[in-house]
Amino acid sequence: MKNRLIKTVGAITAVMALVQTLQAVPITGNIGFSGNVVLNTGTAASATIANSYSSVVVLSGSGYISTLAPALTPLTFTAPWTFYPSSSVAVTPLWTSTLANGLTFSLSSWTATRGNNGQAYVAINGVGLMSDAIGDTSSYYNFSVTFQDPASDPARDTFTFSASQAPVPDGGSTVMLLGAALSAMGLLRKKLFA
Repeated sequence: MKNRLIKTVGAITAVMALVQTLQAVPITGNIGFSGNVVLNTGTAASATIANSYSSVVVLSGSGYISTLAPALTPLTFTAPWTFYPSSSVAVTPLWTSTLANGLTFSLSSWTATRGNNGQAYVAINGVGLMSDAIGDTSSYYNFSVTFQDPASDPARDTFTFSASQAPVPDGGSTVMLLGAALSAMGLLRKKLFA
């Protein structure tokens, strides 16, 4: 009877350890890049749509994301994107890496504001989901995009994009492990007092 109980507790412990090790790697770190954008008007002061993008490359990254999209990695943007007014309509994906890992960033919601510090600009801030095609755990990111009027080429504006890790609630693995532990304790109690 005692050997059977020890084997049961050992099996439960092994399953819980296996569940923890089978989880995919979370996407962590920050990314920043820039490129050119063609807006639907001649100035960021009145633009509402990004019609096309060119020469978009990663400038910097940190953490695990820097291995998925190292510096100078080209990115492909989805166009057109109606960025103004603000929205909570998802854009899936906003951009994709050209590397085989299929790193993508999808917008969940954003707020767009206009400004003018000598040159007109539109600042867009919000939340999006970073994921890849190799099975890593998707992670939420805060992001910021700025479209600013060009210094020389009136047909093409420049833009910058940055994303940093957003605080995200636990995906449920803690609750699952707690439930498994409580179930195991309940079984153990039942066996001991039977």
